[in-house]
Amino acid sequence: MKSLAACLAALILGLTGCSPSPVVAPPEGANIVTVIGAIHGQHRESEDYSLDVLRDAIVKYDPDIVMVELPADRFATASANFDKYGEVRESRADDFPELTDVVFPLRSQLGFEMLPVAAWTREIADERRAVETRLAADPARADDWLEYQAAIQRYRKALAARSDDPGFIHSSAYDAAVKDRQETYERLFGADLGAGGWRAINAAHLDKINSALDILRGQEKRILILFGAGHKYMIMEGLEAREDVFLIDAAPLFGQ
Repeated sequence: MKSLAACLAALILGLTGCSPSPVVAPPEGANIVTVIGAIHGQHRESEDYSLDVLRDAIVKYDPDIVMVELPADRFATASANFDKYGEVRESRADDFPELTDVVFPLRSQLGFEMLPVAAWTREIADERRAVETRLAADPARADDWLEYQAAIQRYRKALAARSDDPGFIHSSAYDAAVKDRQETYERLFGADLGAGGWRAINAAHLDKINSALDILRGQEKRILILFGAGHKYMIMEGLEAREDVFLIDAAPLFGQ
């Protein structure tokens, strides 16, 4: 039996599969927001969560706005290249086939606007890699590193045989598995990582998302936030306090 949240999302999206459907409507003026978790390169290899499956989900949602996991400067280059050449040709965007092969091509078909809301910079990423390498080799932090490796193993066990199942990825069980791993990472190493720490970088992403939502306040837009699936729970938790946002479950877009 589908959850109330999933049935409500199906009702808002005009999908079938819930009976009786709860009669609940977004508050007047609210933007409808959903968060889809992407699996980046794994989309190319997966049948269950292929790029075609993702494309179909986005078409079902029919967004007015898609907020994407690119910083503004990288997005400007990627967008200009796509408009000129029909290809993104930007190194960061090229790591995200959900953007290069799905969202950019769909933009002209569906007519949505793309907004870049990622806070990552090359400097933050490089610094994070350097700190992680140092921590892994530091004898004084060996116990911390072992504890983090144990959290990774718990995460892998939780995702075994379903790391590319879109129904699972858009579930509370998936979010709980990610949260266990990442909150362990943050507790042990957040102070060392600075701007690249888990809470710090997600807070920075949320600042950009919230700034965009502030501009869109009261417009009754259908907004899709597309990020790596691990970020999904942090984004959703961060948006729950907004009274101008009607946050819905993305699972019905995948037939869940």
